[in-house]
Amino acid sequence: METLLKITGVIAALVIPIVLCILNNRISKFKHSREHQAELLKLAADFENGIESKSILYRDRMAKHLFNNEYLTYEEAKFFSVYENADAWVQLYSKIRGLLKKERDESGKIIKLKPRYNALKIILAVVGYAIFCFIGLMPFIIIHKYTSWIQYYYEKGVLLNSIGFVVLPALFLYLAYFCLNYAQKCAECGIFLHDFENEAFKQVESTVENM
Repeated sequence: METLLKITGVIAALVIPIVLCILNNRISKFKHSREHQAELLKLAADFENGIESKSILYRDRMAKHLFNNEYLTYEEAKFFSVYENADAWVQLYSKIRGLLKKERDESGKIIKLKPRYNALKIILAVVGYAIFCFIGLMPFIIIHKYTSWIQYYYEKGVLLNSIGFVVLPALFLYLAYFCLNYAQKCAECGIFLHDFENEAFKQVESTVENM
């Protein structure tokens, strides 16, 4: 019995500090989360009340902090803020913003998003991917002959040619990846614009209709 009590005491001495540490961490995270939410609510209130009198730098910094996005501007944040679930739209927008151009009114306010690319650019990207990928993979198709060429130039002391036989396929594969990535980004951009135009719920418009 005495041995059991000693073992229990040792286990308790080891377990209790761990449990207390876990509880303290959870309480700390919960407290930090509540403080963060309160700060975001205050920022949202300040944002809605209008900060037009502030400098552009101040407005941009507030927009970045409010939506937790380092590249978002105040005008972009203002454009999305009138839509329901603005945070989700901003997160999707930030991934493809480089492929979008912003249509503005006379005051500089963003009124619409349009794609920078067109169908021709997408077709060229797909064709470029096919061509560059084929050229880049050609050495693997004729691997034995290709390696013999590299060895031949290496033995002749023409190292530049040997290096070229290795570097050029890698370069073409990189270009193929670049074209594929561009086409994929264009597809994501098209999906975003389609979903945004058809699914985004503009709160301002609904308010006006109810009135």
